[in-house]
Amino acid sequence: MKLKRFTFILTGLLLACNSSIVKASTIIDYSVKSGDSLWKISQAYNTTVDKITSLNNLTSTNYIYVGQTLKIEDNRYTSYTVISGDTLWKISVKFNTTVDNILKFNNLASTTIYIGQVLRIPLASTIQTSQVQTVNYTVAAGDTVWGVAQKFNTSMDAIVKSNMLAEPVFMPGQTITVPVNSTQIVKPVGITMYKARLNNNFGDIYTWENGRRLFTVGEKGTLTDLYTGISFQMKYYGGSNHSDIVPLTFSDSDKMKQIYPTWSWSAMRPMLLTFTQGGTYYKMAVSVTGMPHSTTDMYEQNGINGHFDMYFYNSTSHVSNELNPTHQQNILKANGQ
Repeated sequence: MKLKRFTFILTGLLLACNSSIVKASTIIDYSVKSGDSLWKISQAYNTTVDKITSLNNLTSTNYIYVGQTLKIEDNRYTSYTVISGDTLWKISVKFNTTVDNILKFNNLASTTIYIGQVLRIPLASTIQTSQVQTVNYTVAAGDTVWGVAQKFNTSMDAIVKSNMLAEPVFMPGQTITVPVNSTQIVKPVGITMYKARLNNNFGDIYTWENGRRLFTVGEKGTLTDLYTGISFQMKYYGGSNHSDIVPLTFSDSDKMKQIYPTWSWSAMRPMLLTFTQGGTYYKMAVSVTGMPHSTTDMYEQNGINGHFDMYFYNSTSHVSNELNPTHQQNILKANGQ
């Protein structure tokens, strides 16, 4: 009896949590315009030709004409009921859209929303991005997300989401894809893999230019030592020539100490970096130096004074800006070569 009661309560809680999101499907009247076809109309409203013909008792031999009224199933949006703590920013992140899209789709004059308000959230398939002009921009020292947004007449939101930035922070030399004169989210252009891994025991090689576009500042991941198999959690703390990384917790620091019994600049080891970005799982070949240096604000979380250096292929040192042969060779080993 207690188990059944618990199951009932848990089910109720789950339903309550999901009740704010409702897939909307509304039947509307559509007036056919010059140039329309059933396929074109179906694409505009995220429906199918079969659904339109069924709703309007049409057959494959029927023609449509300008001024004709058709019943259309409008699947362009999801209905969402605002809950406590919501902001348009949080909602936009949840549905992978932008604040501007939500404002436009709901004819809102401001970003003020209230609990219980029902919003129409445009689906990704509704938002046309193919005609948006983009530019790949190389970040310069002193650039900010706001400054670049102003330069290209877009929004911070569009830049952050288009480039999958874990934090609204740039590093000099970083390449970003920017929508020009638009606030629509676009796909980053030009990210390529250098060499695929030998098998699943190893990692793919990405150059520093491409790797940093996927594993962005603030991103968290798992590092696994190639030889011992010991893993620990970390995040990309900063760095423009290579990734300055920090372990997340005291436990992660302890695992690093197992890998590196003595901190040393010469202790460079091949490792596998795993993380998920944009719904895709990545496993990359990297090399890490076991020597904490400089300072961070993570000491109370991990007990380490400083950060560690993580190299992608063709990463260079911060001081001399030179390639390190040992790191380069380690990455090849982590790739299975």
